[in-house]
Amino acid sequence: MFPTLFGVAVFIFVLMRLLPGDIVEIRLAGEGANVTQESIDAERARLGIDKPMWNQFVDWMGGIARFDLGQSMWTGNPVADEIALRFQVSLQIAIMATIVSIMLAIPLGTIAALRQDTWVDYAVRLFSITGLATPSFWLGILIILGLLVFFEWLPPLVYTPIWVDPWANLSQLIWPAVATGYRYSAVATRMTRSAVLEVLREDYIRTARAKGLWEKLVLSRHALKNAMLPVVTIIGLEFAFLIGGLVVTEQVFNINGLGKLFVSAVGYYDYTLVQGLVLLVAFIFIFTNLIVDMVYAWIDPRIRYG
Repeated sequence: MFPTLFGVAVFIFVLMRLLPGDIVEIRLAGEGANVTQESIDAERARLGIDKPMWNQFVDWMGGIARFDLGQSMWTGNPVADEIALRFQVSLQIAIMATIVSIMLAIPLGTIAALRQDTWVDYAVRLFSITGLATPSFWLGILIILGLLVFFEWLPPLVYTPIWVDPWANLSQLIWPAVATGYRYSAVATRMTRSAVLEVLREDYIRTARAKGLWEKLVLSRHALKNAMLPVVTIIGLEFAFLIGGLVVTEQVFNINGLGKLFVSAVGYYDYTLVQGLVLLVAFIFIFTNLIVDMVYAWIDPRIRYG
């Protein structure tokens, strides 16, 4: 994990400084004043971007070692505080969308495999293909219009933490979770169907059935456990992507999450904030893969690490 995170840190640090543009010029030009070169140089010195690149990188890595991501070059607030304000929103949506995805994908994919080439299978495949072809933000717009036209109700526009008012919180976040969960359940549904179909053709499934085992026991104990490995991989990667990849969906539902923060940070050339966000998303991806590997060993005892 640590070599990968270090490689991501080097890559994003160098890449941000290769982009054209200067945050100091953008920031001072936005104030509409006649800025002198001395003012620009003084601001660069204050932000520390007048130092050589290697020196800036050493300072940044030293801060990370102390769990200090630095200060935002645009707002002046600590990067950790800027991220923490939005992280809880994105994390809750990702968890809720993943739950929706699992609740749709595993039952539907399993039923489609058991009823292969019947109308049930075709209906589930149509459901999943529709999910693949439907952008989550467009589905979110349809959900908002449907709630407004048929029920004359709109989700709350102001975010409320779940520990303050659970009903207001769920009233706002359940709909983006449903929109994104349906979109990502489509991939998991097709993967579940393919994996279950492959497992059902294995010799040990025929042997279990020949011994007279109950069909539900054959499916739950022998088939599903072996079919879940690729499905767990897909669900884990989707969860990691949901943390910072819902830019347009957050805009549709007026949610101030990590996706919108990403766009703002890049637009303002806020080096430290972009670096902190990329490092956070990379850590989530790597940590999620670690959890998926551990789940592998729990599902399939044959691959337990010893």
